[in-house]
Order: sequence, then structure tokens, then C-alpha cells
Amino acid sequence: MNKILIIGLGLIGGSFAKALRQQKISREIWAFDPDIATINSAKNSKIIDGFAILDQDLQNFDLIVIATPLAFYKDILAKISELDPKNSIIIDLGSLKECVLKTLPQNLQKNFIACHPIAGSDKTGFDNSSSDLFFDKKFIICRGKNTEEKFLKTIENIAIKIGAKPNFIEAKAHDEIYGLVSHLPQFLSFLTKEFSPEKQNNDFIKNAFRLDNSSAEIWEDIFKMNRKNLEKFYIEFFDNLNDFATAIRQKKYDELLTNLINIAAPLLETLPKPDFATLPQLSKVIFRLIIVVSYLKIKKIQNLQNYAGRGFKDFTSIISVLKLDREILLKTIENEQKEVLSFIRKISL
Repeated sequence: MNKILIIGLGLIGGSFAKALRQQKISREIWAFDPDIATINSAKNSKIIDGFAILDQDLQNFDLIVIATPLAFYKDILAKISELDPKNSIIIDLGSLKECVLKTLPQNLQKNFIACHPIAGSDKTGFDNSSSDLFFDKKFIICRGKNTEEKFLKTIENIAIKIGAKPNFIEAKAHDEIYGLVSHLPQFLSFLTKEFSPEKQNNDFIKNAFRLDNSSAEIWEDIFKMNRKNLEKFYIEFFDNLNDFATAIRQKKYDELLTNLINIAAPLLETLPKPDFATLPQLSKVIFRLIIVVSYLKIKKIQNLQNYAGRGFKDFTSIISVLKLDREILLKTIENEQKEVLSFIRKISL
């Protein structure tokens, strides 16, 4: 390509720009971002060639990439539609697809392709971006009603060149899948963050609770826009959690532990045993374990987890504590049952 525009140089947009530059996919890469310090950093590191203003003529860009929070899409797409860049391919890199395609201006429907790289971090901003962020990760591509086939092929080829694995999924299915394997784990991490271990010096604990540190501002719009799918799966999660809470109240610890292990078993086989003999911050680890297994008991998980990214893997990694000695686990559940039940009551309010 001759000229590409990236709108938004945060973690995802910055990483995409760096990957494009590294693979020499375009002669020129331009960017728009309201943070001038970010633009200067990108220019000084030779990732971008110039700063674009969205009011200017966009006809000369072969590819326009929207990499902003979802809340800004409406205004950005309206501006692009007004300037009507007929020869440009337009893609987005956000977490939801159906709502974007449904509200897409008519004159952009042939040019626009909804994309979602399954890559990310709890860290944000251009300074944390990396040209390798998309390497060996799924790159979801959703066809619109009128998307031109040649444009789809171009984006598929770009995804391959930056080391990603293109996957074509229908937009409605995408939002249901990622509502379950991405958005719900993040929502549950925020919901239970108050009851997470205070000191996370152990690498195992850091990874298992990593999603707690994600940007709530970025995720708030995702939760709102995918509310229908989130609510559907949350109801099932909460029914599962109540079943486990009942077993604890009835002191059926052995039955509870057997159920936890059986539900986690398919995923548990792929995880290493933790490198500690006893659990740190016992009640909080057991509580998060029960939260995660309640999530893994959702019926569609087994069929959809192959779509998941690192967030799902880190969130569910807490189940590897089930590989510890059974007697230690039973004693821990018994000793911490009052505290665990109090945590469950608090998130039930």
C-alpha cells in the first residue's frame, strides 16, 4: 500500500502501526490521536510519517484503521462517511461487531470490514504497544452485507503478513462468542476485584488475577453494548455459583471438591501444577476458584473456548490449584468456608 491512516494510537492501534511498519506493508503510515505526546513519540520512533486531521480529504488513504474505544465510533464513522473515501478500505479493531455493522453509514458498506484481533493486555497506551502483539493470535474478520470480496482478501493478507491467523466469523456469532470467552471473564474479574489477594508477588497469582488491572473505562462501553449476551451468560454463571454456595453451607466439602475437579477437568489437564504446597491468601484464592469453575460450568464454554485469547487463559488458570493435595484442599475449604460465603453474599447484593 502507499498510504495508511490509523485513528487511535493506543495499545492496539500503536501495535498495528508498528506491525505494519515492521513488515513494510505501506510506504507511508499516518495517524490521528488527540494526544500530541503520543503522536510525537510515534513520529520520533519512525512508526508514523505524519499527523492526520479527520476534517481533511481522506481519498488518498488506501486503508483507514479505527482503533479507538467503541464510544467514539459513531462520530468517526460519520466524519469518514461525510468525506466519502470511495477507494479506501476501512476497518476497525474493536471488541464488538454486530452493533457497528448495523449502524454503518450506507456509503461505507462496500468499503468497511469489521475486524477484531484477539490480542491485548491489562496495560494501555502507545508506550506499551508492540509489533509482536498480534503474532500467532486470531484475527477475526466479519463480512458486511455488501463488503467487496477483493477488500476482504486484502485484509486477510495483511493479517497473515503481521503474523496473525485470520478467521472469518459472522458478526452476531462473534459477539456471542466473545461475550462468553472474553467479556464475561473481564466482567467477573472487575466484580470480584475487591476480594482479590492484596499482594500478588507470586507469578501464578499475578497471572490468575491479571484481568483485575484492566482499564474499566475501556471495558464499560463493551459491557453496555454487549449487555444482552453478557446477561444471558451471567444468569447461568450465577445459578452455578449458588449451587456451589449451597454445597458449602451444607458442609458437603468432599462433594463440592469433586464437582469442582470434574468441571475443570478438560482444561485442568493442560495446566501445570502450582509451584507451592499450600495456598497463599487462602479464602480469596478459594473464592476466585469457585467463581472461575462456576463460569466454566456454563454449557457453551466447551464448544467456544477455542476462540479465546490470553485473558481467558489467565482468568481460568486459577483452577490449577485443584492439582494440589486433596486433603489440603478439603481442609482449606472447610477452614475458609465462612469467609468464602461472605464474599459470595457481597457480590449477590
